[in-house]
Amino acid sequence: MTKPIPIEIDTNINREVLASLKGTSCHSDIVIPLQQCLSEYKNIQSYCPDGKNFSYICWYVNNIIFAYANGMQKVSIRLAQAGDLDTNKLESPYNFHKYNSWYSVPYNSNNLGVLVKSAYESATNS
Repeated sequence: MTKPIPIEIDTNINREVLASLKGTSCHSDIVIPLQQCLSEYKNIQSYCPDGKNFSYICWYVNNIIFAYANGMQKVSIRLAQAGDLDTNKLESPYNFHKYNSWYSVPYNSNNLGVLVKSAYESATNS
């Protein structure tokens, strides 16, 4: 039985990413490092439509999804389009999609903490 999308994240800013995640699965190995990075931040909520069947998981604050995990190798972070984070110096800079501000990064990246901090701060200041 899948859980419905929480009303607080069923908004225009999140609909595109929620639609793209629908029906995808997630390996638990990629969730652990991301949750460790998120543990120091407050007011973060998560949504997983079907944990028993290894569905995707996303994290949000201020009703804005800023991180998600799906698949087996990468997590995705929503970065502010304006900011001081130089994506050219990060791993896999070509995975940054300026249109929707999502950046896919290997779950074991050395840059994960920096990306999570930037995404969290952007979502909390929106």
